[in-house]
Amino acid sequence: MRSNTQLEDVPELMQRIQLLLPVNEAARTSVLSKSWLHALSTIPNLRFYVRETNHLKLVDRTLSRYSHVNMPIESFDLNIRIENQESASLAENWIRFVATKTCLKQLSLTFYLYGASLTLPDEILSVAKNLTILRVVTTRGSHSLWMKSSHHPPTIKCVYLREVLFHGVVISQEVFDGILSSCRLLEKLGVTFCSQRELKTIKVINFHRLYELILHLEYANSTAVEISHVPNLRLFSCILGGTNDIYLSKVCSLSLGRSVTELSLGGLIKDDASLDMIESGFPFLESLTLYMGCWTLGSFHFTCASLKSLSLRWCRGRNFTDVQVYAPKLIFFSFIGYSMPSLLFPISTLHKTTFSMILHNPLDASFFLKMREALALSSECKINISKDYEPPSDIDIDDLRTRLPFPPANNVRRLEFETSKDECLWEHSQFFDAFFEICHPKKVVSKPDVCFTHTNHFCKLMLREILEKKTTREGQYWCRYLKDVQIRPHETWETLTNSHRSFLDGPAPATYFKLNWSTDVNE
Repeated sequence: MRSNTQLEDVPELMQRIQLLLPVNEAARTSVLSKSWLHALSTIPNLRFYVRETNHLKLVDRTLSRYSHVNMPIESFDLNIRIENQESASLAENWIRFVATKTCLKQLSLTFYLYGASLTLPDEILSVAKNLTILRVVTTRGSHSLWMKSSHHPPTIKCVYLREVLFHGVVISQEVFDGILSSCRLLEKLGVTFCSQRELKTIKVINFHRLYELILHLEYANSTAVEISHVPNLRLFSCILGGTNDIYLSKVCSLSLGRSVTELSLGGLIKDDASLDMIESGFPFLESLTLYMGCWTLGSFHFTCASLKSLSLRWCRGRNFTDVQVYAPKLIFFSFIGYSMPSLLFPISTLHKTTFSMILHNPLDASFFLKMREALALSSECKINISKDYEPPSDIDIDDLRTRLPFPPANNVRRLEFETSKDECLWEHSQFFDAFFEICHPKKVVSKPDVCFTHTNHFCKLMLREILEKKTTREGQYWCRYLKDVQIRPHETWETLTNSHRSFLDGPAPATYFKLNWSTDVNE
């Protein structure tokens, strides 16, 4: 075992250990010895999580000490809640000071703007010439985070940038264009939920090192996107939001190369021509996510020999009725939609599926029949169900049972329920009865009603049916197949007993149930 004297010769090792620990745990190492205290007080990688007034003073004192003895700062990670103009001004001064450190390589800034707006100092781009990673993230609201320059044109000296992420930032066109023209070594670029008040064009051209590009634009009608000569691009995600769907297909000029393996598109996928472009343009595609809000056809037919993961999101309306996918290597399928289409995967080897259903339309037996067919596609499945209208009351359970081609599926690992705008009707609905006719899930997550948070419908239904053993409600069969039930109202699993009756009369939090089913009703 090494002595303390020997350890004092390797402060870098101590600092490496401190960096791997959470902030609070790293601070506790300072009591181990003077060597650990010195390592922590001179660490070149600073992380601050600022939520209270005393946190502001701590950051200010720390940076003042670093300034006084001219200690190096190689990375700076600031996560701060801006409550007023004072905290905004302090944050701007801290960032300005850190950016003047020529040894700075990584700058990560996360802002929660509750009390004031904030402008990032010019020094980030004009002084921090060795910066390689720049991440700026903020919440959206009545206050803004600005990134603009007082110089025209902007001075950009951080030419070694490899990774840039702007989330929720109001970035000027001049600054953005300056970054793209000066930082030719970019490998990862993300622009997400940034205001289009300033950013009218995004031109990513001749970036030969770029392998990840993410563009999520909320009001893309006013933003033109041009991408070309990015031969090594592996991941591309482009989600355009807007009101004029026809215009959206014209604002993008995409020439991505044939190296893309992960693709995510929204606002651009409308019809079979869009799918033909994907099928022919990406021969090595492994992961595809499509946001289908602009889809105009009832059928979705897609072929891809290399595809392993497919996600279809926000599939709207009853006209989205037919999904056929020819992908022999497909192992994961995810669907988020407002109605259940017919699904056909003729030659795939699906292992896992997830279904998130936002159910608005009245339900009948066909929904449950289609869902049961979908559960047969893979060996493991997760389901999320949310409803925001009155529950169905006319489901014929006996008719459903006679029409089901298979027994209840036992591959559902997790089933999650969430309702909205209903105070008690769901507790007497046959919806759960019908659902448990098509599957016997291993775990169920029951959330309180979105609007009436004092009510947790499934939690009360489960407690009533199991604890009171009610069998008088027409169509109710599922609880007869339950061998035992465990509940996790807080942190640990407990066997469901009469001690949990308090949830019947009072508010119930988000509750987890573990269900052990029998195949024999008489068991």
